[in-house]
Amino acid sequence: MKKKIGLIPSPDLPAKIINQIADQLKISFEKQISSQIDWDIEVKVGIFVGAAEYVNETMKKVIELKETYGWDYAISITDLPSFSERKAVIADVSTTNHVGIISLPSFGAFPLKKRISKAITLITELLYKHNEATVEKEVMTQINRRFSLSKVMQVDPEEDAETDIRFVLNSKIIGWLRILSGMVFANRPWRAIGTFKKMLTLAFATGIYISIFSTPWQLSVSYTPSRFISLMMLSMIGMVIWIIFAHHLWEKPTSKSQSQYRRLYNVTTVITLFVITLINYFLLFILFLLSISLFVPEGIFDAVTNEGADESIEDYLRLAWLTASLSLLVGAVGATVEKEEKIREVTYSYRQKNRYYEIEKQDESDEDAETSYDGVQQTHKEQDES
Repeated sequence: MKKKIGLIPSPDLPAKIINQIADQLKISFEKQISSQIDWDIEVKVGIFVGAAEYVNETMKKVIELKETYGWDYAISITDLPSFSERKAVIADVSTTNHVGIISLPSFGAFPLKKRISKAITLITELLYKHNEATVEKEVMTQINRRFSLSKVMQVDPEEDAETDIRFVLNSKIIGWLRILSGMVFANRPWRAIGTFKKMLTLAFATGIYISIFSTPWQLSVSYTPSRFISLMMLSMIGMVIWIIFAHHLWEKPTSKSQSQYRRLYNVTTVITLFVITLINYFLLFILFLLSISLFVPEGIFDAVTNEGADESIEDYLRLAWLTASLSLLVGAVGATVEKEEKIREVTYSYRQKNRYYEIEKQDESDEDAETSYDGVQQTHKEQDES
């Protein structure tokens, strides 16, 4: 017997993970579900845009793709968060239509390939054996082994016609932390080094210019650690705020977006930009430390600051630290001249970015009723199915 499985990952990180584990999934299906089945796995990157608030619409599109390609089962792996009664949703399953949706952010900042593979295997097992009385309990037990910090509950969706099983994290706090860290990870802020070239160039040039004057030298030897930290945090926070408002990255309230998702996206943007800024700050610090170490003559700190002592590595570190903080504030101007689309690419994952544009278009043309946001919002009653 042959079974066709369609995996529909979102572009970027989900697609990358699925492509890496696709070959191993067949082996996992044979071990976990049935070795008598010839499992045929097909990966189709999902280009449709769905809003996190409307799980029914995404489920319908997965069903359409399943029917279009003639799959027996279809599972979407999305990088959008999903909540139900303020609890993080791990997966939605429709045993009637033989489809499922896995929310990748609920796996946290380190969605190990083995965990994703196991989750897909368990959902497939649930779809294949859904008529067996004990399968749901067995799947729940195995899922909980992989979410040891927070119990996973199976709840009964009330108004979702397309979903009959939903898995949620019982702890709201842990669930929010997992999703928040998972969304930041999905943005992959470490890729932004090449995006902020103009900012780094302007900041480095400014720092070199600043460092030739005596005042920063004198300040560097007199500042306490608390002052250095305060100045560093001020420069980083200023950089983040400047980028957000210069490139309109703050998502505003709309009639089509829920406040909890809007707040989550905005917090994700702030944390992502803060991580990007921290990486760039560290690069600037290293560059300034190397430059100062190479080009500052011996004894110069003694001559300029009248400290009465030879220069030391601490002097170099202090001056590099102060220069990095001051130059970062000026470097924010360099981030402003970067193309807005490039900034969005590193602060929004693919589907977040598309969701932003869909909301923007909806605000500009309220008369266009047919958008990706039509649908019934997801709700559920807090009922433990076990």
